[in-house]
Amino acid sequence: MYLDHYNLKERPFNISPDSRFLWLSEKHKEGLANLKYGVMENKGFLVLTGDIGTGKTLLINSLIRMTEVNALIATIPDPDLEIMDFFNLLSDEFNMNKVFISKGDFLIEFKQFLVESYVSDKVVLLIIDEAQRLNHELLEQIRLLSNIELDNRKLINIFFIGQSEFNQLIRDDRNRAVRQRISVNYQLEPLSKPETADYIHYRLKMAGATEEIFKPDAAREVFNFSRGYPRLINVICDLALVTGYSEGLKKIGAGMIKDCEKELKIPIDMDKTHSEQSNLGQTQHKLDLAAPRPKQQSGFMYGVAFIIVLFMAFIGYQIYGSLAESSARWKPDDFAPQANYRLLEEQREAFKTEIEKETMIKEDDSAGKNSSQHKGEINTNAVASLSIEENKKETGDRESSPKSELIDIQPSGFVTDQRSTIYFEHNSNELPQKAYETLSNIIKFTSRRSDLRITVEGFTDSHGDPVYNKQLSKYRADMVKSYLIGQGVSASRIDAFGRGSKNPLKSNGSLEGRKQNRRVEIKVYNN
Repeated sequence: MYLDHYNLKERPFNISPDSRFLWLSEKHKEGLANLKYGVMENKGFLVLTGDIGTGKTLLINSLIRMTEVNALIATIPDPDLEIMDFFNLLSDEFNMNKVFISKGDFLIEFKQFLVESYVSDKVVLLIIDEAQRLNHELLEQIRLLSNIELDNRKLINIFFIGQSEFNQLIRDDRNRAVRQRISVNYQLEPLSKPETADYIHYRLKMAGATEEIFKPDAAREVFNFSRGYPRLINVICDLALVTGYSEGLKKIGAGMIKDCEKELKIPIDMDKTHSEQSNLGQTQHKLDLAAPRPKQQSGFMYGVAFIIVLFMAFIGYQIYGSLAESSARWKPDDFAPQANYRLLEEQREAFKTEIEKETMIKEDDSAGKNSSQHKGEINTNAVASLSIEENKKETGDRESSPKSELIDIQPSGFVTDQRSTIYFEHNSNELPQKAYETLSNIIKFTSRRSDLRITVEGFTDSHGDPVYNKQLSKYRADMVKSYLIGQGVSASRIDAFGRGSKNPLKSNGSLEGRKQNRRVEIKVYNN
């Protein structure tokens, strides 16, 4: 939407983690070096903690990318499980192809699996996300798994990733045995004010910027708003670029950042009781859906206004939402380079020096790639983002998803009890390609009938947190509304609502039923 306006090749502040945009402060380099050392030297228990939005996902992405080992990686996205459920999930993640009914049977097979992996020069890495949700009993079982050794060598590395509450958990006297086995424990802190400015400059440079876009006072105001949390930096900077584009400005000042803060109207209190919303690392706001129109036309200005409203909804559930359906953020196949693993003898300082060199090389290489890359083209050499993978059963057969229903709109009139329906993939906030024909029909018809109004209603299936589902349904409805406004439909003629899991078309007890219920319904009626 705004790329040409600022002479950028791609969006600099996407929410989805992208290793090409990784910027490491000195403390991040030190932490990454320590974590890499722990993985390469089979140190057993590793811990990475940090508040919501500090960039844990992106750092782990980079760690696995830089760790050149032949690795088998399993991820547990939510460890709030019964013990046997946990064991069977491990079996599935490591492709052991067995279901266990007893702990003893699992341990026999799992030990054999670890020994065979060791003989094949493979590192076994277990990543436990949202580790603060672990209970004492399961934490103790995980500790016992680490007892499996061969020739005084640990056969499995266990990586705990979570919010700062995990450190409180392991300080519990009942968990002292786990605490004593932790060899690397790194707390990821927010960026400082100077680091925030460097972070903004770096991401703009990687996106193709050749001139200053954010003035120094703007960067300071971004820090005041975000408190140095990278996710919030991305949110407000992206909104500022949209606002600057709508006003025809090439540079962003502190005043515009303050205006954006007012538009967001979200109290930024990084309360440590909130759960991190990694799934929204996958979501990208699709502002390009709203086609630019001349500034003097009210339709365009309404479009910009509702894009900002869309941002408000997006940030709301990014900070406070809760997703119960999320699965692994790391896919082993994406991050296990097929190189023969050999133990390295370098010490931690050597790792830190290596990481600094890799970072410099990456910056130069990425700049070269960006200059030659066609606008909008996907960099197929980039490491896949650490994003939430949709449940395989929900998304395994995308072609079987319901097709958008098209209303046969006649110039002579419109039947008010008919609706257009747009179906969404599981956990998706992207407007499906099939929806454009439906929306095109509606736009053409309503442009000829000024007496018509449009109601847009979003619905979800019943799985997951009800509050999140309602926010998600409203976001989808606002997305459709924003697109219609961007195409010239007056905002005053459109009402958008999020209904959550209300009014299901089919039973949510089946996969096909849930596909039918994840939808947006559009009704056109006489005013």
